[in-house]
Amino acid sequence: MEFAEVVRRRRMVRRYDGSPVPADALARVLDAASRAPSAGFSQGQSLVCVTDAATRQAIARCCDEPAHRAAGRPPWLSSAPVHLVPCVDEGAYHERYAEADKAASRPPASWEVPFWWVDGGATLMLLLLAAVDEGLDAGFVDIADRAGLRAHLGIPEEVVPLGVVTLGTRHPDERPVGSSQRRSRRDAVHRERWGGDRATGRADPQGRGRLDQWPRGAKSSSTVVSSRPVSTATSRTV
Repeated sequence: MEFAEVVRRRRMVRRYDGSPVPADALARVLDAASRAPSAGFSQGQSLVCVTDAATRQAIARCCDEPAHRAAGRPPWLSSAPVHLVPCVDEGAYHERYAEADKAASRPPASWEVPFWWVDGGATLMLLLLAAVDEGLDAGFVDIADRAGLRAHLGIPEEVVPLGVVTLGTRHPDERPVGSSQRRSRRDAVHRERWGGDRATGRADPQGRGRLDQWPRGAKSSSTVVSSRPVSTATSRTV
């Protein structure tokens, strides 16, 4: 699938039909996520992949699915055959930047933006896009009970689980949640400076960058390759 098409198709899916995810497709999704960038190549991101039914039910409770169901909504986490928990470890960044080749770099303690959160977001987006590239669907939900999730998955105290990615095939009755429309490019992207006009680089009094006139980029095919281990518990078909 062309990369531009993958990006266009990505949606947060909150209901699944329960059909299994092929093991080879899951492996490629995990491989893609393991290629995420990290500050200083600290590689502070990790993933926990869960397919066991009892553990997924426990994760659903940690994400407050009972309240979700009590509000009249269909099952979300419990309907997804795979749960992926992206995590970050701040300590990995402090260790990396204490190494000799980073002596001239600003240490993590001085960062105004903690890059472990940025890198965790990069891992998350690769998971979501790789799912689409495999013809699958994915969603992302916060964790209501992180202590409970840590206990169920054995996540060390120094490692922070960011949330839970649900992976599977959308239920035929799945519908988008909410009525908000995506902002236009002209509202979201600024040329040269905040509020800058595309043609002149000067401030646009309406705060729009006339990005509808920007040329579209060339399309490219997506590729997934992995060199990092991922914590998994899978069968041939999950």
